[in-house]
Amino acid sequence: MYDITHFDGKFFSTLKYLLFKPGFLSHEYLRGRRADYLHPIRMYVFTSALFFLIFFSFYQSEEGIKVNEAKPTAASLLKKLEKKRLNLAGNLNDSMPLIAKKSIKMAIEASDSDIALIKRDTTAKDKLQTINTSTFNILGGTKKDTIYKTVEAYDSMQLALPASRRDNFLERRFARQKIHLKEKYHGDGKAIWNAILDKFKHLFPQMLFTSLPLFALLLQLLYIRKKNFFYVNHVVYAIHLYCGTFIIILAGMALTGLLHLLGNADPGWLTGIFELAGFFYWYKSMRNFYEQRRGKTILKYLLVLFLSLIIMILLFTVFFIFSAMAI
Repeated sequence: MYDITHFDGKFFSTLKYLLFKPGFLSHEYLRGRRADYLHPIRMYVFTSALFFLIFFSFYQSEEGIKVNEAKPTAASLLKKLEKKRLNLAGNLNDSMPLIAKKSIKMAIEASDSDIALIKRDTTAKDKLQTINTSTFNILGGTKKDTIYKTVEAYDSMQLALPASRRDNFLERRFARQKIHLKEKYHGDGKAIWNAILDKFKHLFPQMLFTSLPLFALLLQLLYIRKKNFFYVNHVVYAIHLYCGTFIIILAGMALTGLLHLLGNADPGWLTGIFELAGFFYWYKSMRNFYEQRRGKTILKYLLVLFLSLIIMILLFTVFFIFSAMAI
């Protein structure tokens, strides 16, 4: 709380150098000149807290997670099945390849089977093979997942199977979570997606913080021939780079909010200017901090952007799966 709320002269002088002399503060830290500037960790704590406070205020979900309690009726499913069969039959013609014709005929037979089943037993909605009543499938799985209504039923079935035929640890973990989510949100795929996205959004600060040491490791590998640069120097540089990026994005959000208050729409060129400013800030900071020629800096800058994108995609995937598993 002290780091977030305490201001002194160091903050404003540090902010000036951070924005208008990219890479300078990291150089000063490397040279041991640290007393006149705000500590990098304190700077990161303050800017990230302010950034995500405003970010979540801007992009707060207007609607809560609403669960659709209503399930499709047998009549509506029958109508869908008949429409699907009609479309399949309309696509069937003698001029198409034999393999395509065979595939459509098999789909028509499956639809006929489902139509006969739902006409015979209106409670057999979950046994249909050609219509999936749930849109949620982020955790993967197979058709067998739909036969279990509760986690307890799945666990009981697993215990009844021989050890060689049971799901492995990962399959069991994903299957149990998938059944749990369908049970919790009554099979409403939209509500499940909203819940996962909401959880993921609030893990975004942790994801960025996790990316920071990975980004520093990437810089360590790219500048491995600079013997006077240790890993901690790259970490300090990455912290200053993240702080500067946060502030540039905050400035863009502030101007956008001001335009909305004045009743004006956000012009596309304004967003473009701040995006270009962010990219230029990254390039300039690398040039100033590592002090290499322009051509070599541009090459490494492009490599950093590409490899950072890969790192962020991997982190997005891991944190998104974690979000789905943590509800």
